[in-house]
Amino acid sequence: MQKTTFAILKMDSASEEQLIRLKLEHFQNISSMQFDIPNRRLNVYHTGDYNLILNAISNLQLAK
Repeated sequence: MQKTTFAILKMDSASEEQLIRLKLEHFQNISSMQFDIPNRRLNVYHTGDYNLILNAISNLQLAK
């Protein structure tokens, strides 16, 4: 199991959290996610490469 932390610069409410959850819910390799909205961080516990997760999050355009 790996932990990867993503900076989600435009995540400032529960609505962005829900968008991310919906985007990542079909990923079989994700075991859990921890959202830190005040610090705009997302910890993802997963197996395998994180790049598929990163690409999915990037498509939401919340990181920049």
